[in-house]
Amino acid sequence: MTRLSIKKYKQTSISGAADNNPHQLVAAIFRQLLGNIAAAKGAIAQNDIPKRNELINKATMLIGVLEQSLDFDNGGEISDNLASLYEYSTFLLFEANSKNNIDKLEEVIQILLPIKSAWDQIPNDERNKAGFSN
Repeated sequence: MTRLSIKKYKQTSISGAADNNPHQLVAAIFRQLLGNIAAAKGAIAQNDIPKRNELINKATMLIGVLEQSLDFDNGGEISDNLASLYEYSTFLLFEANSKNNIDKLEEVIQILLPIKSAWDQIPNDERNKAGFSN
């Protein structure tokens, strides 16, 4: 399931070094996701509603890609917890968009940063065991 969602995302978005490495692709998704949220904060500050909508919609889609790539068969409680965090983050993005609320976007960032950090810290030997190497 993980590889299917990531392959689907690769067909429509991020390219480059991450193309052949699912671990790098997920890291790139996190970077793009957090970048979209930060840019949405700027759009709210500038009262640019169309740009805010576009950026938050992209962020929501990226969270969906992360959620769809979870391996519930092998991931157990970790996958369940991540799914809950992603679902809550999606709710916060909806709230931020409908209420033009920067604080909700900041809350999403505070949820996602530790997940991204943990992902980035996966040792290379563990990536290799999981089939995430080139």
